Amino acid sequence: MKLLLTFGLLVTALTPILAQPEYARNSLTLMAVDFNGKHSNTLMAQFPSLQPPEKFYNNPLQKPVILMAGVQRPVNAELPEFLQYMPSDFIIKMLEEQKVAQQILATWFNRQADGSFNVEVLKQRGLYNANDNDFLAATASKRGETVLMDMGLKLVNQSYVLVYDYFDIMTMDEYYDSKNIDAKSRTSNGYKVKAKSYLFRLDFSEAVAADFFKNYWVGKGDKDLKIKMNAFDQATFKWIPIANQRVEAEVTQYNPDQLAGLKKQKSKEELVQRLLFDVMEKVTPQMESTNEAFRVKAMVSKTKPISAKIGKKEGLSFDQRYFIYENQQRKDGTLFKKRVAVVKSMKVADNRQVTTGQSEASEFYKIFGGKVDNMGMFMEQKNDAGLNLFLGYTLDGMAGYTGRMEYFISKMMGGMVPAGKSGKGLTSLLVYVEGAYDNKKYPDLKEKPFEFTRVSLGIGKDVYLMSAVFFEPYLGYGIEFTNWTVEDEKLNFETSYAEMGLRLGIHLAPSFQLMGSYKYNIIFKTQVKNESTGVTESYDYDEFFKDRIEPGISAGIRFMF
Repeated sequence: MKLLLTFGLLVTALTPILAQPEYARNSLTLMAVDFNGKHSNTLMAQFPSLQPPEKFYNNPLQKPVILMAGVQRPVNAELPEFLQYMPSDFIIKMLEEQKVAQQILATWFNRQADGSFNVEVLKQRGLYNANDNDFLAATASKRGETVLMDMGLKLVNQSYVLVYDYFDIMTMDEYYDSKNIDAKSRTSNGYKVKAKSYLFRLDFSEAVAADFFKNYWVGKGDKDLKIKMNAFDQATFKWIPIANQRVEAEVTQYNPDQLAGLKKQKSKEELVQRLLFDVMEKVTPQMESTNEAFRVKAMVSKTKPISAKIGKKEGLSFDQRYFIYENQQRKDGTLFKKRVAVVKSMKVADNRQVTTGQSEASEFYKIFGGKVDNMGMFMEQKNDAGLNLFLGYTLDGMAGYTGRMEYFISKMMGGMVPAGKSGKGLTSLLVYVEGAYDNKKYPDLKEKPFEFTRVSLGIGKDVYLMSAVFFEPYLGYGIEFTNWTVEDEKLNFETSYAEMGLRLGIHLAPSFQLMGSYKYNIIFKTQVKNESTGVTESYDYDEFFKDRIEPGISAGIRFMF
């Protein structure tokens, strides 16, 4: 009775604390269904070693791989493969048959060999989940730190199971065979796979919790222990379908006879482990985008620089994007959150310990939006792929229609920033590949127009001057091609050059910018090859194309993904 009273008081005590838009840590159980497809035994042998991302509590199963012996994968013949998912009822039945809910609850309530429960794990996880705001509110209450321990009960209702179904597993040799690729072009070995995953949440609402403590909870030495043990083992718990995901992944390495190949090749087991991890790395952002409970939220704790009490414990990574919101009220009294700004992380705090109320804050820099304050504004995780696409036109110099693909390599550089230090110098660092096409006629030559094609690659960095305005210095190397046919001779021109420039961008929206740039080229060398004779000679590029070595100005739009 005392235990039930304690948990009853918990709901009342935590209401003001949990009303804030704070992130509560979820737990994740990983499972796989094995329909005995080709190479599935190779993947399933390594699956038990796969661990959830660090931002989740792990509730592991005794048997994470379920062999669907004699069972066919449910198929809807009316749908294409990429739209087909197994029915939720099919998976829920499997979860019930495997007593997955019982195993998860046994972890949460630390079930002992004799069948009794205790709250040690609940307390530990409740304390670890708590942030500084929780700590300060708890210390102000009469129950003190025990409130934080009891917070673990709320987390039980955030227990998720992610069920993987791997299919179309093939080795690179099998892939080469399917594409009829010749032996000389078979440069790599490894695996390719497709996977669908199914996310479910265990329903442990207040009503379910009350039923659990009334009918199944037993302490050590209780007289009705065996009766309640049996009732718990035979119980059926509700599963709530959340989302389905589909991804493809491959992990390969160059063969040892290739120039880039390592003599000591990774083992089959190492490749498969990496393949399973890569699938999970692709599934996790999809889960976060479709399930709000997976997106980290935190109150803005400081504004110079913008800071929040989250860090590695919540899975925060370097140069990760967050939206800042403010709760507002409509005329009819309903509340809604209004986006105020967009920020990215530049300092990730290592907060992987129980809070004492003085946790280190992570720091962010603003890339878009208005004034941010710490009087109720909060931030929410909004993942981005780190990819940009620029479309525009270059005037003068190497003119032409221009496209540019960029990737923020800064997202991979968190390991280069010492703990507790700001990595502002590495933020928004990117690599790019740019291509352009131009069609231009030179009257003096009295021939058909020249078609110029160029491609370049390089590195740049977005530096934010103020909200929504940034400049980007960049440096790269490129090659431009064109040809000319005269008197039945075809001449191919190839020019290599270095490019350096400065781009200026203005955000019109978080993922859309107007951009202009100034670029200067340094010509290295030009070669002209006579296709008729096969002779290649050096050539002075500015003899006919002097205009193309001049500085150029470009303008266009950039999309961020």
